[in-house]
Amino acid sequence: MQAIVVTLVLNKLLNVIEKRHQLKKINVIISAFFAETGMSIMYALSELDGNDNFRKLDMTDLSSKGKIKAIKNEIKEFKYDIQATPERLENLRDILSQKKSFLIKMLENSNLYEHDSFTDMIWSVFHIADELQNLESMSSVRAEDCEHLKTDILRAYPMVLSEWVDYMKYLRDDYPYLFSLALRKNQLSSD
Repeated sequence: MQAIVVTLVLNKLLNVIEKRHQLKKINVIISAFFAETGMSIMYALSELDGNDNFRKLDMTDLSSKGKIKAIKNEIKEFKYDIQATPERLENLRDILSQKKSFLIKMLENSNLYEHDSFTDMIWSVFHIADELQNLESMSSVRAEDCEHLKTDILRAYPMVLSEWVDYMKYLRDDYPYLFSLALRKNQLSSD
């Protein structure tokens, strides 16, 4: 009987250790995303938001799940004013076309299968990249195309922001010096 109990406890402990190890891998991948491309994508998306709500988010206190949930709820409740005009979409198109191969590599990473919300966010951003790439010329974009892209952006932008909040929480908990740097250089934080 003792052998069974010890085996079960040991098995549970090994599962916890494995889960932590897997989470660490996922956080490294998410960090790579934001360092390599996510921040520039987020900035480009924020430039399309005429209400500028995101700049008012206070990211300095991520000390509890309640505060993080409040920030994510604020992101969900924003009144976004996405101005998807050909001129404004051009910068987003340039950034996404430069980063498309990186997005594909992210989608190929099997470690992300465990993180549905991040994978969904990558897919939504990838969809925008695909839509923009299929436009022949930004000067001849139709109003219907702009409306469709606005819908796509309204789906992707809050997802990117929400994942960014989780990423900042990860930095705060595991790498406080990187969190401090991210806050200082964050172009989206309030002045």
